[in-house]
Amino acid sequence: MENSNIRKSQFYKAIFLASLTFILSLKSFSQDYPFTLPNSITASLNVDTDSTEPFNNKLIGYNIQGFDTQLQKDFINLVDPVTIRFPHGVWANFYEWETDGYQDDAYDNRDHEEALQTFVCCIKGEIDGIADLNTQKKNRTGGEGYDMMWTYSINFDDGASSVARAQKDIGLGLEVKAIELGNEHFWRGQRNLRTETPEMYLAAALEVSSALKAEFPNIKLSLPLSWRNGIDSSIDHTSYNNTIIGDGSFFDAISLHKYMGADPDQAADSNTAYALLLTAKLELEGSANWVRSFAPGKPIWLTEWGVSAGENVHGGACLGMADVFMFMAENQDIYERANWFIFNRVLNAMVVVGSNREPVYPLQKRGYLSTYEIIQDVFRDATLLNGTITSSAQLTVSRGSVNAVNARATTNEFGETKVVAVNLTDKPVVFELKFDDVVYSRSFKHEALIFDNLGEVDPIDYFTDPLQLVKEGTSTITLPPLSVSKISEIYFDESIHLIAGTVEAEDYKDGGEGVGFSDTTADNTLSPGIDTDGVDVGTDGGITYVGDTQNSEWLKYDVNVLNTDDYDFEFVYASATAGALVRIEIDDVVVFDNFSLPQTASAIDFQTITKLTVPLTKGLHELKLNVQKGGFNLDKINVLAVPILEAPMFVTPNDLDNIEPGNSIEVEASTTSAPEKIASMELFINDILVRSIASAPYTWGFSGQNDALLENIVEGTYNLKLVLTDHRGRTKESTIIVTSTDYPTRPFSGTAHIVPGVIQVEDYDLGGSGFAFLDSSVGNSGGAYRNEVGDDVDVAEGGTGFVTTGLSGNEYTRYTINVTESGRFEMLVNYATFSSNSKPFQAYLLQKDLSSSELLFSAPNGSTTDGIIRITGGGNFQDYASDEFDLEAGLWVLELKIPNGGAGPKYDYVTLNRVGSLSTNEFTVKDDFKVYPIPSSDGRFNLSKPKTWVVYSLLGKRITEGNGDVVDISQYSKGLYFLKTTEGVVKRLLFN
Repeated sequence: MENSNIRKSQFYKAIFLASLTFILSLKSFSQDYPFTLPNSITASLNVDTDSTEPFNNKLIGYNIQGFDTQLQKDFINLVDPVTIRFPHGVWANFYEWETDGYQDDAYDNRDHEEALQTFVCCIKGEIDGIADLNTQKKNRTGGEGYDMMWTYSINFDDGASSVARAQKDIGLGLEVKAIELGNEHFWRGQRNLRTETPEMYLAAALEVSSALKAEFPNIKLSLPLSWRNGIDSSIDHTSYNNTIIGDGSFFDAISLHKYMGADPDQAADSNTAYALLLTAKLELEGSANWVRSFAPGKPIWLTEWGVSAGENVHGGACLGMADVFMFMAENQDIYERANWFIFNRVLNAMVVVGSNREPVYPLQKRGYLSTYEIIQDVFRDATLLNGTITSSAQLTVSRGSVNAVNARATTNEFGETKVVAVNLTDKPVVFELKFDDVVYSRSFKHEALIFDNLGEVDPIDYFTDPLQLVKEGTSTITLPPLSVSKISEIYFDESIHLIAGTVEAEDYKDGGEGVGFSDTTADNTLSPGIDTDGVDVGTDGGITYVGDTQNSEWLKYDVNVLNTDDYDFEFVYASATAGALVRIEIDDVVVFDNFSLPQTASAIDFQTITKLTVPLTKGLHELKLNVQKGGFNLDKINVLAVPILEAPMFVTPNDLDNIEPGNSIEVEASTTSAPEKIASMELFINDILVRSIASAPYTWGFSGQNDALLENIVEGTYNLKLVLTDHRGRTKESTIIVTSTDYPTRPFSGTAHIVPGVIQVEDYDLGGSGFAFLDSSVGNSGGAYRNEVGDDVDVAEGGTGFVTTGLSGNEYTRYTINVTESGRFEMLVNYATFSSNSKPFQAYLLQKDLSSSELLFSAPNGSTTDGIIRITGGGNFQDYASDEFDLEAGLWVLELKIPNGGAGPKYDYVTLNRVGSLSTNEFTVKDDFKVYPIPSSDGRFNLSKPKTWVVYSLLGKRITEGNGDVVDISQYSKGLYFLKTTEGVVKRLLFN
């Protein structure tokens, strides 16, 4: 890693702050916009669809570290890096490949000996972990592993040793095609006795290059050069560069490490710092041009780079980062590789990392990653569409000028065109998109990462989408100020029919007989002398159709299926005779045939008939309509997406509810399907059918329904399954488990807390004093949230909503939990305290009947260094990480206890994370979503992902249901409600 002025990243507190929109929030420091621009700015991208080039994925690589533990491997698989560079930074010069460790040589290691002792004693290079991950990727992709970017040690390995190292790595199944000849030897501290002088380094590099190229003729090698020319830097490495290049024949590329930007909080003039961030590509261009002057024609491997404004992420740095990516994409002949430094460690990290230099869990996304995700989505595995960008304004600094707006278009294997547009200005910009000089007028989806200003950007939950929907539809595109826009769902080729959509019969593909159609007549029999290509096209009453169809004729259409799904083919036709039959093929594969078009009243009596449920795969295809038996006129085919059949929902009971023995299980179900589309709803208990219902209401077990299997139940566990069958014969199932016991407590929301996950401490169980809680005072002195008679736990407003307060010795609260998987866990206790001596805190695990308990951990009492203790300001909430403990899967009761001497702190929530897994804030990645704001002052809540949901009152009464990403309960009384999704996830809605 390069020596630089950029400070290391801070440790962020792991809290996700939801906002009314996903516009990234920024802190207010020096944030004046550094350029004076006209009030009205326009920009245009004119795409030349005939000028294309594959995008080089290696330009969106990044350095990443940690390949050993299962958690680290899970993380690598989650982020799926384009490239793995190994090893990287200064340590690459001291790596010992034979042991996968580091050179333990105080004489040779010089300035780095003390630091290297940490690596020698405790850390391995983790090459076996990389090999394991590579095998996993090959298994996923069918043979393609990671692109590997190697940095070899010129300090310690000669030619023969370097060849042996490559052979070993190839033997591990890894790709060895690209190697850097060491790391930054222009710094004396990174050399050893073998590379003491530039001349000695050249001799060593020549030997390694000669041996590697003799053994592997197609291998590519890069030579690290310094960009420091005595002008842009006080250091001048001109002589060093001139010496080590030799005759230039032994290397194929130049390795460049370049960090751009400036810290606005340190610079004498913050405007100058922001200007440097926004025009970062000029700095890169200057450095790249200078190092290439030593080896003209050689491509750049930008194996370490970043755009930084200091230890915190700034909006200006993110915009500059995006513009640099665009710049490299425009110059793929110069930039062959690029690796951001570094994804998951300190400098320019894309995720929040802790003091141990590892990602903080639950994972949090920094602004760099939010920006990178847009670039990756548009460019990775895509084809670049070249074009011309014009901007009515430029940003000018001493190095030169850049367009105030930059944009680039790509197309992917599915025929979708996407545009990324970077607006570096603080003003909205009207953006004109053209294809081959024609303004695009069809539909699009415009999303944007919008920065309020150029200042600091707070991290967000890793699985949150930070993009804001700007527009979906047609007409004018306006780029928000200070934004990175993704404009997708662009389909500019009007000769390709979109599915779902309408295929007009007469709009067959070009190419003539044998290509776009096959017709038995040489002329258009329905319009002689007008259309002469042979297809019989006629008109009547404003309808244009293909007619006079004869056996074995066919028509072909280019189509783009936008989603893999089931589709209905609705034929609009007329047939004066009986017996018409058609066959549909996709890419010469029959999808259905002998489909009958029944006789209609006349040859111009157009009717519809539908072939139901035809599966199609996403992407570009050729659709062929074969006339098996003619005599009909065809107007069009409407290809309609089949509505998704959603799983039925249990309204009552909830999963893991407890029913008292002797009572009945009362079941109510609901569905999002239209009534006319439902064939039946069946309920099974322990795989035995209770009853099938053809129409709503879908209820079983209620008084008078005589469902004997649900009545007078005995103690035990019951599996309830709903099976919904629609009119097409498709089925969807939902399953829950209920128990029947005399358990003394039950979950506050009706559903057990899922572990791993988050438990708000105020959501303790129902069951009363001595069972669900123990509190030494009568009533809720905090006056918030739970104020029913008998609710004695003191709850006040604070933290993320509510906190427990006024606690004293031996008080506890209990929570029914559902541990989804056995394993090793830790608990993060979120608290606030003014005490400089730690307060005791304990957690116990109890059987559901409370018959026995087991201590999970005990936080220390009286410590000045550990435990529930003031770390920052006393009013600030922070996390205490417990010792690890084991949990078995199943239903349990968790007890949080305040021992004697524990009075004082406030407690907000606890997070139970499974050790060695990618635990998230509340749910698995699959089901993760957020509800915000909590609380809501107007009764409107946003969901971070569209869901099908039902809202219940505190007493379990269903009050409303719907689907989408907005929940509106403003017409109901203020208070606490619960939202439940079809996946069974429950969220609190606090309306106050």
